[in-house]
Amino acid sequence: MRKLYILKTIVDFIWIMSLLFYPIILFLTFFFIFTNEIIDVPIKITSVSIDLTSPLGKIALVAGNIYFIILLVALFYFRKLMNNFRKRLIFEETNQFLFDKIGSLVVVSSIVYLLTDFIASSSVNKVEINFGYGPFLYLLGLGLFFKVLAEVFKIGKTMKDENELTI
Repeated sequence: MRKLYILKTIVDFIWIMSLLFYPIILFLTFFFIFTNEIIDVPIKITSVSIDLTSPLGKIALVAGNIYFIILLVALFYFRKLMNNFRKRLIFEETNQFLFDKIGSLVVVSSIVYLLTDFIASSSVNKVEINFGYGPFLYLLGLGLFFKVLAEVFKIGKTMKDENELTI
């Protein structure tokens, strides 16, 4: 149970820091989108420096924010899941729902990440295809893992209910 408290502390720290800095990021995003001035601040999205003077660079900036929001919502559901585990509510229907929702959000975020990476690369006229392991595959695998955990918890809930009915 100690590991759960350590994980919950780390997740809460990330949650609080995200909530503190996201309004600043959102304000800067709107500023960069609606200004026509040349800004000498290099902004990287998916490890690609984007060109904020081009429309694709601005689209990449918005897509990066959407990617961040999706992961933030998944983190919110993960915090709820950790609270249920802390209360020792393990094989409950809400946990199955939370695992499934987290999995769906992480899969969607991996697709948004891939699109953001493509748009960001296109904004600087540098489109390339990389073979290997990257954040897209890790996020996709993590999302599918959460979906599988949802199914496992569904089976566990059924077995728990059947066990409670037997004398």
